[in-house]
Amino acid sequence: MTGSPNSGVGPIPQPSSGNEPPLPNEIANYQQSQNPEQDPKLGTLREFMAEGDETSSIGVEVRETHRKLKDGEEADGLLVMQVFSGSPAEQAGLKALKRTTHNVLSGAAIAAAMIFPPAIMVLPILDYAQVGESYDMIIGVDGSRVTNFLDFEERMRTAQPGQIVYLSVVRNGVRTQLPVSMPQATTTVAK
Repeated sequence: MTGSPNSGVGPIPQPSSGNEPPLPNEIANYQQSQNPEQDPKLGTLREFMAEGDETSSIGVEVRETHRKLKDGEEADGLLVMQVFSGSPAEQAGLKALKRTTHNVLSGAAIAAAMIFPPAIMVLPILDYAQVGESYDMIIGVDGSRVTNFLDFEERMRTAQPGQIVYLSVVRNGVRTQLPVSMPQATTTVAK
């Protein structure tokens, strides 16, 4: 369907051939033509979702989160989602989130729910208690508390290349400190 030149409605993106859906850039162009005031840097939902994790200069991908510690206290910090090979973070011993056991238990609860429906109530308990998860969560840099990526990057920016920075880390609910050597130069670490 195409609109008249004065209606403000542009042509709706059509598949290139056959039954193929429109390409993402075709959709973005269509959306931009419908709302010219929209900032073109906003992008697509898929791009927005990919921005949930942030990558640091020490070679970790982190996500802001809230976790319960073993002593019952709750803490905000940066959950380590990925540690890049050969990075200062890997050399310091930072560990990425692992949920294998958690996923197996969740799958078992879903399978049990097919036979006994109330078993599905186990899923929120598994998530809340973080059963079967192994993780590192960064909560401080050189004695300064960090709760979000901006705080973390601000603290890391003040460190000099080659300097040792002490990260306060919650590992599986227990606090510990890890020394991390700052990289000599800003380089991109291979995934």
